[in-house]
Amino acid sequence: MRIAELLELDSIEPVEPFFSDLIYLEMDEVFLANNAKSGRILVDEDENPAAFAIETDNTWKGCFTAYRQPSTAILDLFEQLDLDIYQEDRELIEDCIREYYSNKLLQTTPPGADDLNPTRAQSIKDLIKQTLGPVSRMHSLDCCCGTGVGSLIMEDLGLIPLAYDNDESLLSRGLSSKRLKPERTIWIDGRELGNYITRPYEFACGLMFGEIYSFNSDIWYDITTSICEAAERILITTGKKEEIKLIEDWISDSGKSPEVFESDADPIYDRWICYAK
Repeated sequence: MRIAELLELDSIEPVEPFFSDLIYLEMDEVFLANNAKSGRILVDEDENPAAFAIETDNTWKGCFTAYRQPSTAILDLFEQLDLDIYQEDRELIEDCIREYYSNKLLQTTPPGADDLNPTRAQSIKDLIKQTLGPVSRMHSLDCCCGTGVGSLIMEDLGLIPLAYDNDESLLSRGLSSKRLKPERTIWIDGRELGNYITRPYEFACGLMFGEIYSFNSDIWYDITTSICEAAERILITTGKKEEIKLIEDWISDSGKSPEVFESDADPIYDRWICYAK
């Protein structure tokens, strides 16, 4: 379902150009720069505002506040307008917002190279089954997902993945190949993960982290610790032993108990494994 449909509109043009902009309060000012004739507001089951829409001369402008508190100025404006209020479950609202921006990315970003290796896919599937044991419909994170091989496997195992990456061309490839679902994919900086999730996750998988060097280790540290804060159980793979030792230390610093082991199933991408809970 499209986000516009939740507000009973044919279309809506949000002021936030990218999904990653949804956390910035400055977007409220851009929204308020438009002259409003009437308005609509979408709230979740707890009556928290998730989206605002105003009718201008030519279109309906939107402002999505699912991941930030709306400003007092926006709330004041909507008290003055003759508005309609709509209510939906939070999960559906977030799915629709993610779908909007994923489809926009797919339309504007050429896909990167297709890197799906069926042999690697099977070894990853075996690895997740080995570490997790029997799985159910648990909500999971596909961290730094690339073109979506992790999401593909997690879906096949019955998990419910939310995928994210900072490389739009890889996401475009994953979306166009149907490995990534538009409603379950976000283009963000992994260091900011905590700002874009509103629920705890039972499992997080990060495949082929790195390459990690001294000059970028602070970035990977922030990415890893953000995952630790978001998920109960974590599985991360790297290609090099020295990389997985860093991951082990960072996860341990976050209060979890990591276990490192070597795998011969994929000697290039997922040779070293860290599982923690």
